Amino acid sequence: MINNLSALADAVGMGPLTGDGRDLLVRQQDVDGPLHLDRVSADRLELVHVDAAGIVSVRSCVIEELVLDHCAADAILVTNSRIGRLTIRNAPVNCEISINESTASVIDVHSCGPLRVNNVRVGESVQIAAVRGSVRLKNVRTAALAVRSQATSGRRGRPDVHLEHVRVTETLVFDDLWLASLDLRDIDATSVELRRVRLDSPLKGIGVHCRDFLRINGMVVPGEAGCLEESDVQGVVDVKGVRRTAAAVPRPRAGGAPTRAPSDTTPPPEPLELTLRSSTVRRVRVTAEDGAPLVVGLDNSVVTEALSIPSGPARFRLAGDSTVQEVDLGNAVFRRSSQVNGFLERVFTRVTANSLEAVRTTLARQRRTAEADELYYRIRQREASQTPWVRRLVSHGLLGGVFGWGVRARNPARALVCGILATAVALRLSGAPPGLGSQRLTDLTAAGKSLVFACALWLNVGVGAPSEAKTYDWTALAVCFTIGGIVFTTLTVGIVIRKLVR
Repeated sequence: MINNLSALADAVGMGPLTGDGRDLLVRQQDVDGPLHLDRVSADRLELVHVDAAGIVSVRSCVIEELVLDHCAADAILVTNSRIGRLTIRNAPVNCEISINESTASVIDVHSCGPLRVNNVRVGESVQIAAVRGSVRLKNVRTAALAVRSQATSGRRGRPDVHLEHVRVTETLVFDDLWLASLDLRDIDATSVELRRVRLDSPLKGIGVHCRDFLRINGMVVPGEAGCLEESDVQGVVDVKGVRRTAAAVPRPRAGGAPTRAPSDTTPPPEPLELTLRSSTVRRVRVTAEDGAPLVVGLDNSVVTEALSIPSGPARFRLAGDSTVQEVDLGNAVFRRSSQVNGFLERVFTRVTANSLEAVRTTLARQRRTAEADELYYRIRQREASQTPWVRRLVSHGLLGGVFGWGVRARNPARALVCGILATAVALRLSGAPPGLGSQRLTDLTAAGKSLVFACALWLNVGVGAPSEAKTYDWTALAVCFTIGGIVFTTLTVGIVIRKLVR
């Protein structure tokens, strides 16, 4: 057990320590056994090319700057210590590095094997570069955290990166990595950024909280892009350039015969999907490269501000009880069914009640009431078409087709006109009442009288009827027609006045 720098100098065969005894550089020394530093206090301690036959441990030490460079050991352990700047570089791949229950200003780990950091508080930053082994961080609090670049994995395979209960007051960055997996659990950061990250398995994130933005740029995955669950992004979720691992190019045959070119009828690639499940985000922006379709799925999630119009072959998918406060509409108009379907197919994977409601809400907020009414009509018709046939007949046919769900004036007006014309034709063909004129069907004067009489019946005019029609039977029939006429007229006038008032 080594308690001071003088004892360390003696242990490695350097002789008596000179100077003020607060700094020590140990270079190219071999230690026959483990190297245990316990309650050592120093300004600067640097171990360079030190080979220990066992574990190098730093326990309960206070050191302003600790550098471990090219140190060969079974493991490197830093626990219950207070370090100003901790630098560990070029440790062997089979040497596990463990930092536990400690505080530091800066932690810099470069080109090392497996790394475990647990219950550590860092004042400034944690930098992990040239990753050669798995990285596991748990209960870590720091100002900035970056995992950058990667050394060649060789036969040991690609590393796993797992972060759990990590608090970053500024930026969490993953840059230029090829990982077996990336697992984020209970992450709290100002921003999270993934740049040029290649994964052998889908991205997993549970409880990712960002106060600024979550940006994924240039991620490569073999299949599904990944899933973020129970997360909260108070800024923008920006997804760009996510693509699938390139398929292997077929090799020439043994005889030298060239392989056949792929057929022009090859089906398009399946889109990658990044799912936000049970999450809340402020805004979502997605950009896909040509030939790399991408879908951002919202499953029981809430977008508190807006969905931006996707760029390239990218789409949104709304599922479950997902709600969207607003959708960027650009210059789109929604006066015809083709315009509505064209916009929805451009933004969403398919037309659903959720997507229609998202666009309708946006139109209502922008006071585009006529277009909002058109979307409302389509939503109610879609809902009615999915009910049992009796309810579908009443809702879809009567309330929607005839009454227009109270937002389409042309539907009740058209029903009223059709009812008047049908009544006029029926009166003319039946020849009743006889006082309307000639019985010849080609008599235009008699046809005009039948039309006027039909209008009187539907609109409750009550004047100009022949004496033959002033009986109890015709009165009862007129009451029935009048009730329908009042309903259609009142509904039509009400819808028109509502549109004019708004």
